[in-house]
Amino acid sequence: MKQLSDLDTLFITMDNERYPLHGGGLFVFDPSTSLEPWTLTHLKAHLARLLPTMPPFRRRLVQVPFGLTSPVWVEDPEFNLDDHLHSLGVPAPGGDRELAAVIDEIGSLPLDWRRPLWDLWFLDGLPDGKKAIMLRMHHACIDGMGGVAMIFQMFTTEPNADVATIPDDEWKPEPVPSQGEMLMRSLPTMAMRPIRSARAIAGLGTVLARRRLNSVLARREKPATNAGARLFSGPRLPFNQLSHGIPHKTTAWANIAMSEVKKIRQLHGCTVNDVALAISTAALRRWLIDHDALPDGPITCGNPVNTRTVDDSGAFENRFAIISLKLPVDVEDPLQRLAIINAATTQAKAAVKASHTNVVENIFQVLAPGFTELVINGLVSGLGDKAPAPFNTLVTNVQGPSVPLYLAGAKLERTHIQMMQTYGMSLIIAVTTYAGQMFVTTTGHRENTPDIWTIAEEMHTEIARLLSSPPRPRGPFSGA
Repeated sequence: MKQLSDLDTLFITMDNERYPLHGGGLFVFDPSTSLEPWTLTHLKAHLARLLPTMPPFRRRLVQVPFGLTSPVWVEDPEFNLDDHLHSLGVPAPGGDRELAAVIDEIGSLPLDWRRPLWDLWFLDGLPDGKKAIMLRMHHACIDGMGGVAMIFQMFTTEPNADVATIPDDEWKPEPVPSQGEMLMRSLPTMAMRPIRSARAIAGLGTVLARRRLNSVLARREKPATNAGARLFSGPRLPFNQLSHGIPHKTTAWANIAMSEVKKIRQLHGCTVNDVALAISTAALRRWLIDHDALPDGPITCGNPVNTRTVDDSGAFENRFAIISLKLPVDVEDPLQRLAIINAATTQAKAAVKASHTNVVENIFQVLAPGFTELVINGLVSGLGDKAPAPFNTLVTNVQGPSVPLYLAGAKLERTHIQMMQTYGMSLIIAVTTYAGQMFVTTTGHRENTPDIWTIAEEMHTEIARLLSSPPRPRGPFSGA
């Protein structure tokens, strides 16, 4: 039995029928490197061997009565691998848009909360004999870098090679505790909550004091950039409108050579993350112009950063903080947009390192999970479409392996992340890098971004603009 962290609990608390907080990883394979037919049966045998190294696959969630403390993961005594495996054909001709339509339907389905919160879909019907899998997991189980850690457990760097040493499977699940037992187990944690709340409030106070000091200093000398974005301060955009009823996911992606990204990085003195944010900004600007919705100023963006230390680098659970940025969609010049973003990310990351605390986690350490759920649902149901979004959008960047990987003998060609969505934040961009490529995947809702592929297409256009632009001047950016 393992209690969820406050950050993991947040994802359970915010999950509901309209906005299920699971994400999905789409993996496309060339099975010609496999010595055996690459079927779901073959893949199942591979996964069965790996179960001792994949604890989240056999753990189900058990809630504490009345949400008094965080829920726990328990080993599911009724776990059956077959319950989590499915197969589906991709309609002809099996191209990217047909594949995206299939994962949109899969991604819109709820997970079965009576079982461990994951499933895997084996997808056939792609051109040239290619195969794909869609692996869905609840965000309470795993974050982006946790997904990378899981990939290293499942994949190999040589075709048909044995995976890393697998321990003997000594898995012995215990009976799922009753609600009465869960209530008794929660008493020590409840007793510690005032102490943890005090620490969390102290952490928040430190952050707020530092921000106040920085604000005073900023008034004494010209700021390098108008970087940080306050929560709930963004303009109301079409993709921030709450969908009526249960929304449907829609997904599109752009595949970009890392050689081009590195050229831009060297040419303009920025980071790979800056390039990802710049092309996302350009694509959103184009979409907003096309929909007569371009605001007069920037939009707000959350940008998760990994907070793992060396000691917990292989952890699956959520270990991240979110930096808040302003994306300059109102700026026409590509180099000026990139300069603003570069200055903003530099400043924001320095602030995260200096804070020594996770603001998101501290906020939810103060309140019991059940009360937090009541507050969130009450605000949303009371305000309806006027409920503010924390950010206009979120852009996450997950660095994957730089070498080719193989799963049960098949070579992984590309990967795309279909992101979870929540109240007022339906458009999320996930950037992954793998084996010399960058995959930028945009997840939206069909109800308010039905033309999501135009966003992916504009990213390629912005890459071309940045490659053809003269080197930008180095040094602090002096614009607004």
